[in-house]
Amino acid sequence: MKKIIRDTFGNLKLATEKISINNGLGRVLGTDIVSAMNVPHFNRSVVDGYAVKLTDIQGASSAIPGFLRITGEVDMGKETHLLLNQGETIYVPTGGMVPVGTEAMVMIEYTEKLGDHDLAIYRNAGANENMMLVGDDIKIGEVAFEKNHLLRPQDIGVLSALGYLEVDVLKLPRVTIISTGDEIIRPGEVPKPGEVIDINTPALGAVTQRLGALMISMSYARDDAGVIQKAVEAALINSDMVVLSGGSSMGEKDYTVKVIDVLGKVLFHGLSIKPGKPTILGVVDGKPVVGLPGQPASAIIVYMIMLREFMTVFYGQDHFKYQTVQGTLMENVHAAPGRRTFQTVAIKDSDGSIEVRPTHGKSGMITLLSYSDGYIEITENEEGKNAGNFVKVTLF
Repeated sequence: MKKIIRDTFGNLKLATEKISINNGLGRVLGTDIVSAMNVPHFNRSVVDGYAVKLTDIQGASSAIPGFLRITGEVDMGKETHLLLNQGETIYVPTGGMVPVGTEAMVMIEYTEKLGDHDLAIYRNAGANENMMLVGDDIKIGEVAFEKNHLLRPQDIGVLSALGYLEVDVLKLPRVTIISTGDEIIRPGEVPKPGEVIDINTPALGAVTQRLGALMISMSYARDDAGVIQKAVEAALINSDMVVLSGGSSMGEKDYTVKVIDVLGKVLFHGLSIKPGKPTILGVVDGKPVVGLPGQPASAIIVYMIMLREFMTVFYGQDHFKYQTVQGTLMENVHAAPGRRTFQTVAIKDSDGSIEVRPTHGKSGMITLLSYSDGYIEITENEEGKNAGNFVKVTLF
């Protein structure tokens, strides 16, 4: 599956848009960010203390202090024109501009004022100690962040420090989700016997958002090939990806694969995984069209796995990784060899160690995932996992 996605859709590109850095958290840069200034743009102290010449405090210690004349102090947030001469010292607050002639800063903890104008210093210092010089952090012309970098909270602060109010970011991949089936009714409606309230569309929309994409539309289509085809054609106009929930099996009214075959090309129909065997992937007008199983647990798990692969393609790297934990499996889990199995599990912190227990339910149970914290993966070559195994849990 992963190889097919990357080989077929590797050339998909997202356009860029300009946004305020205040809305930049979690967005991916569309261009390199090059500094137009030095940071810091003045020599500053990183401690609360006194500016000194190195020769004035050479060998200074608690037993043999150095003695200097206090000639002034720097005001925080203001430029200073004070000049430090031999035998003198000037007080500088943390972040303050150091006077011209300063060779090091000594923390106030290692000093003692002797009256209003004299200072004893009880330790020496190295060159530029406790100082940040112009450009020490970022220099003019330096690339602060490369294209495709995912913006974190600390990165927003750096952009602000560099004077950026807006940045170019990749547009969010746009996804349309179509729920198919004669039995499906919209959330909020009261179901009659035989009708089923749509669960998949809101849940799939939440997965879409969590992985950094944008659900631009959700729609419903009854079990009619012509209706489903028109829904897919309409969705493709403004979407980067179309997802159909239901209609991916082999039944008489499972039209998804037929519609994709008419509009484009079916890349695969069926995966050697559990749950999610009837999953479909096709390409129409160069865009992915995905057919998911109708069962909620199957649809959500398969979509999480597939969408992450597509996000890697869209953004050029895997930014939106699911959090994982490791723990001890408390029960045996059986699986059929030859098919990759994704077993839902619940986790519990027990005296500092993580206990992992499989969660079970009848096919189609809507609460199965709510009782689960994540899933473990069992490869095609395994017959299952044994109690006591150390396993990795991918969290929902």
